[in-house]
Amino acid sequence: MMSKFISVLLFSFGALLCSCNDPQIKKKQNKEDAFKTLVDIDERLRSADSLVVVFYKHPYGADSLRYTRYYTQISVVGPVELELLQQQLKQKAIRLEKHRYCRGEGKVWCYSKGKIFQTLYFSTLCDNCCHVYLIKDGFFFYTDILKSFTSWLTSVKPISKEPFNDSTITNN
Repeated sequence: MMSKFISVLLFSFGALLCSCNDPQIKKKQNKEDAFKTLVDIDERLRSADSLVVVFYKHPYGADSLRYTRYYTQISVVGPVELELLQQQLKQKAIRLEKHRYCRGEGKVWCYSKGKIFQTLYFSTLCDNCCHVYLIKDGFFFYTDILKSFTSWLTSVKPISKEPFNDSTITNN
C-alpha cells in the first residue's frame, strides 16, 4: 500500500514538473506577447497629458551604481511631443523577465491630470542598446526606439535644466 502511494506521488510530481516546462505553454505566452504594444500593456498611457523627461548627466561614466543620481529635466505638455510619445508607444514590445545589460540614458515620467502614473526608460545608444521600456507586473517590456523619438529627445536635451534644489537656499 505504501509503495503504491509513493509510486502515485512520484508519478504526479513528475507530471507536474513536465507540465511546467511544456514548450507549447511557453510558445503560447510568447506568441500572445509578440503582438502587444506598450499601450496594450498599460492602457493608462493613452491618457498621458504631460511628461517630464529626465536625462542622466553621465550615463556612460565610470560610476555604474550612482550614474542616475545627477540629471537634468524638462517638462513637456505640447500636442506634437505627446503625439511623438504615442507613436513610440504603439511599437511592438517584447517581454523579458530580466533587465537588459544596458545603461539607460534617461526616463520619461508620464502624467495624467497632474499625477504620475508610469515611468518609461530609454537608451539611444543604437550600436547595442536602442530602446524604450517599461516595467509592469515584474516584467520588462522593450520596444525599439523610433528615429523620430530619438531626434526629439536629442533636440530637448540641451534645453533641459537641473531640478530646483531648495537645500541650497539659506535663511538669514
